[in-house]
Amino acid sequence: MHGMTKESNFNVIYVIPPVIICLVPPGYFRLPRKVAQKLCLLFEDYLAEIGTFAEKKFLFQGGVKRLCCEGSCLMTEAVKDQENRGGKSERTEPTKDEHSREKDIEQLEVRRINSSETGENTEQNSSLENSGIINNDNVQTVDEFKNLMYKMQETRRTIVVALLNERDLKKDDVALLRQAYERLTDSQTHSFQREMCTLTTKLSLNIRDETRGLEKDLKYLETLSQIREEEPSLSWPVVMSRIDLISILADYHPEGKETFMKEYKEAVKFLRTFIGSEMTNGKKPIFVTDWDGTMKDYCSQYATNLQPIYSAIGMVRFADRFTRISAVLTAGPLRGPGILDLTAMPIDGPVMFSGSWGREWWLSGKRVVHEDGITDEGFNALQRLDDEMKDLLHSSDYAPFALVGSGVQRKVDRLTLGVQTVCHHIASELSNKYQMAVKERVHRVDPNSQAELEVEVVAHSSGIIWNKADGVDRLIKSLGDSLKTPGKVLICGDTPSDLPMVRQAAKQNPEGVMAIFVGAKIPLREEVKQVVGDDNRCCFVSCPDIIHAAMSQILNEQCIGERSASENSGKDHKVVET
Repeated sequence: MHGMTKESNFNVIYVIPPVIICLVPPGYFRLPRKVAQKLCLLFEDYLAEIGTFAEKKFLFQGGVKRLCCEGSCLMTEAVKDQENRGGKSERTEPTKDEHSREKDIEQLEVRRINSSETGENTEQNSSLENSGIINNDNVQTVDEFKNLMYKMQETRRTIVVALLNERDLKKDDVALLRQAYERLTDSQTHSFQREMCTLTTKLSLNIRDETRGLEKDLKYLETLSQIREEEPSLSWPVVMSRIDLISILADYHPEGKETFMKEYKEAVKFLRTFIGSEMTNGKKPIFVTDWDGTMKDYCSQYATNLQPIYSAIGMVRFADRFTRISAVLTAGPLRGPGILDLTAMPIDGPVMFSGSWGREWWLSGKRVVHEDGITDEGFNALQRLDDEMKDLLHSSDYAPFALVGSGVQRKVDRLTLGVQTVCHHIASELSNKYQMAVKERVHRVDPNSQAELEVEVVAHSSGIIWNKADGVDRLIKSLGDSLKTPGKVLICGDTPSDLPMVRQAAKQNPEGVMAIFVGAKIPLREEVKQVVGDDNRCCFVSCPDIIHAAMSQILNEQCIGERSASENSGKDHKVVET
C-alpha cells in the first residue's frame, strides 16, 4: 500500500491518493460539534500541506453531523478534474446536479426541493428534532448561521411545493420557520446586527433582510391557515386569493404605505396590459427578469439572500398562468451558492433560471454553459484562482469572508470576491490583509475591476463582450421561440446592466417591449423610456414587493373571474334541466 503518514493529536492520518482517511481513536465516538469542527479544520489544513489536486473540491461522507453520531472516521475523495471542454462554445452537463455532490462542509446536508419531489415523504423537513435548529445562549458561529438559514430555506421549498400542489401545510414546517425567526431575533441580535464568531474572531452581520423575509412569511402563512380553518372546503387557489398581501407588505415599504399604494395601483394596471396581449393576438407573452434588487431585495450577505414563500408562490403561479416563457437572469452563479440554492421556487418548474449574465442556464434538469470568447488560458487561470480561494477561506482568519457581500462567486467567466460589508463591519486591517492575500494568489491574472466592496477577476477573452442580452438570446433560441411579435415581452431590472435585455427586446419587438425597473434613479429611468419608446410601456417602482403584490392581485382577479364564471355556468345548467 503506497501512502504517507503524519502524526497528529488524532492518531495517524493515512494518505492513499486519491483517498485520504483520518482514523480517530475509539474514545471519540460521539464527538461534540466543536471537536468535530476542529477535526475537520485539521483535516483541511493537512490537505493544504500535502499539495494541490487538479481541482480542490472534497466530499465529506456525512459531514460533521454524521461524524458527531458515529465518530469513527472521516473520509474524503478528490473530485475528478473538470472535463476537457474541447473548444466547445456550449456544453451540457449531466442531469444530476454535480454541485449536489460538491457542497462543502459549510452547507451540510442541504437537499434541493423541486417539483419532481412533490410525492416524497418530507419528514426530514418537518421534524423539529432533526431540524438542526438548536436554542442555546452561545454566540452563533458563521457556519451555524448558514446551516440554520439553508435548513430554513429547505423548509420554505417544502411549503411552496405543498401549496402549489394544493396540499395542506404541516404544522411542524411552520413551527420550524418560527423557531428560526426566534433564533435570529434572540439576545445576540440588536437592531438587525447579529454577533457571530469563527474559531478565532467575532464579527457583526446585518441580518435585516433575512429577518424581515421570515416575518413576512410567518404573517402570510398565519393568514393562510386562518382562512383555511374558517372555510376548509375552499381550494388552495381560492384561499390564496383571499389573502390581503398589501396589508402584509405595505408596512415594509421604504417610503411608507401611501407610496406603496400609489406604485401598487400603477403596477397592477401595467400588468393587466401585459397579460391582456394574449386576448388580442392569441399568444401568451414572455417575461424575463433580473433577480437581486428586482424580484428580491438586496441582502448584506449574498450567501443568505433567500427568497420568501409569498414571493415564490406568486411568481410561479403568475408564470404558469400568464406567460409562455418566464426566466430569471442573474449576474450571480447558478450554484456555489447561487440562484438555484437561494430561490424557494421549484427549479424545474415554469420559471427558468440562469447565472453568470446568462452564460449558464438550468434547462430541463441540466446545466447548459455558453463559453463563447473565453480563452483556455483565462479559463484555467480562473480555475486555479478558485482553488486557491477555497484554500484561503478554510483558513480560520479569513473564514468570515465567505459571507461578506458576494462571498466568493465562481461564475463562468469571472470570480467575484466580497472584501467588505455595506456597513463596513469587517475591520479595515483584516479586509486589507485579505485583499493582499487574494492579490498574492492572483498571480498573472489582473483584477481589472476593483471597487471598495468587491474585487472581480475576469478571465482573458478573445474580444467578445458578453452581456445579459446574449443570455436572453441563447435562451430564446434554445427554446425554439422568438422575441418578435405577436406577443409582448416584459423585461424587469434595476441597474444599467439590465438595459441590454431591454434593447434586445426593443430591437426584435419594438411595439411589444415593456419594462419594469425597481429603484431606478432619474437618468436610468429616462434611458429606459428612450429605449422602449413609449412611456405607457414603462413602469417604475421602489421595491420588489410592489411587483409581488401586483402579481398577486392579477392572480386574484383571475381566480375570482373563473369562480364567478363557474357559478354562472352552474346556474345556467340548472335552468336548462328545469
